[in-house]
Amino acid sequence: MPEMGRAAQGPVLITTDLDRTLIFSPRATSQLGGGLPADAVEMSGGQTAGELCYAARDAVTALPADVRICVATSRSISRLARLRLPFALRYAIAANGGVVLVDGVPDPQWAARIRQLLARAAPAAQVRALFAGAPWLARMGDEDEMCALAIVDESLLAPEQLAVIADRCAGVGWEASLIGRKLYAFPAGFGKEHAAAYVAEKVAEEAGAAPLRLAAGDTEHDRLMLADADRAWVPAESELARSMAGGEARITREPGHAAAAQITREWLAACLSR
Repeated sequence: MPEMGRAAQGPVLITTDLDRTLIFSPRATSQLGGGLPADAVEMSGGQTAGELCYAARDAVTALPADVRICVATSRSISRLARLRLPFALRYAIAANGGVVLVDGVPDPQWAARIRQLLARAAPAAQVRALFAGAPWLARMGDEDEMCALAIVDESLLAPEQLAVIADRCAGVGWEASLIGRKLYAFPAGFGKEHAAAYVAEKVAEEAGAAPLRLAAGDTEHDRLMLADADRAWVPAESELARSMAGGEARITREPGHAAAAQITREWLAACLSR
């Protein structure tokens, strides 16, 4: 863990997943429990698609000014832009590490690295074609050169079928993963952990000291990012909470918004106790 070289009162970088870690759709709240009073932060088709609870909002907005929050999501830039979060984001990671935004603008150095990865992989349309027409396919996600996304009927997608899909994706330079009902494929070499390490380097350059790294996430897309952090949190009842060994991260007492409230309050306590 990146402890060495950090000043006692040095900077803090928080890299956090969004969906089912910090924000929750009404559907997710119904499934998971842990509901708390919340504000809508995302609308889709006139309906509330994402909510941030008041307790998490208050904890995040109370963080000291030198704390950098970097959301780290598998969302595309366009889906990330739908959010109306009540706090500023100097940094953001989208497309499972495919994009690093600085003040809302793609970082050119990171973009150059990603262009090299994309050049080694087949076009995204070729990967989407692997999903097309499958009986388990409910619908395809938005077209994006950095991600092929399919919404699946989990009851029709057997583990052996998923393994075949993963092998076919690997054969064209992509990596497939199933997160709930969402089947993602990203070019090989993508990963939130790589982008988070890059952002940590930028924060260190700006502050003159390596940051204390805090992280939170709920799925396999987050695991390596959490492992690289000094302290990590995982919401109860999440995919990672069911598979993590003891000591890898702090698992919250409750799921849902209650988990987000606990995580953000503990971020605040960690930042104030530096």
